[in-house]
Amino acid sequence: MESGMSAVLGALAGINMISGAGMLDFLACHSIEKLVIDTEAIASAQRPIEGIQPSGVSLAVDMFAQTGLQGDCLKLKETRTLFRKEQHFPSAVIDRGLPSPDGITPDILQRARHRVDELLAAYERHTLADEAEQELITFAQREAMSSGLEGLPGILCHEPNRTK
Repeated sequence: MESGMSAVLGALAGINMISGAGMLDFLACHSIEKLVIDTEAIASAQRPIEGIQPSGVSLAVDMFAQTGLQGDCLKLKETRTLFRKEQHFPSAVIDRGLPSPDGITPDILQRARHRVDELLAAYERHTLADEAEQELITFAQREAMSSGLEGLPGILCHEPNRTK
């Protein structure tokens, strides 16, 4: 909730970059699942800053003329079109449904973990010239050593253009 509120307040204040997504423990560690959840909050925060663009179409003047004030506007195609356009629909990470009949409903962390797995499975590493990659690794290793680290966390191999 705190991350979501920070995203909304920042967006409404006009910032163009939201930092801290995925961070936990007073920014001392990072969670890829929280990053996925925070991405949903940031996407939702972006909708209010788009504002409301009143026009004859978005105000549904013609629709009200068709149905009158007591009409059943929810059945009209225009309502469905405007609803989809004006709303932010989060991904399956955010569950707005009822619990499943069997009582086994994944919680948000499980749904975020599933999304992480999907993203990792779809990831395709961009190629980088061997020389440039080795130069970056050497630089990062030097900086890590100067900070007291023995190596680079998460980097298991140091051969150019290879993944873990």
